[in-house]
Amino acid sequence: MWDKRAEYLGNRDGNNVKLVLDQGFGDTKLVDIRLLGVYAPELSEKGGPECKEFVAKWFEAHDTDTTRWRFIVTTSSLKDTDRYVGIITDIGIESNLNAELTEFIHANGYGETGS
Repeated sequence: MWDKRAEYLGNRDGNNVKLVLDQGFGDTKLVDIRLLGVYAPELSEKGGPECKEFVAKWFEAHDTDTTRWRFIVTTSSLKDTDRYVGIITDIGIESNLNAELTEFIHANGYGETGS
């Protein structure tokens, strides 16, 4: 696992986000990150659109200044694949998207984690 500074570009659903990672020395990488340990419903299921909106609003609420690299993503790649999973926090490490989205899912009865 490794930590990278990140910039949010968008999300296609409740547990997949598109980020630009700061690789250092002016180098960047565009990646899709699957939120580690988050089991959001699909867009066609109850709560799917709400989870997608929650993620977009979480990033909007935490992107409060002009710093490009407002987020930290702790990532790892899945074995034998080009997919990445990660945990996303704001730069102050005061807020964790994965934990807050999981709490939102449970509070609204949208799904079960770990299933």
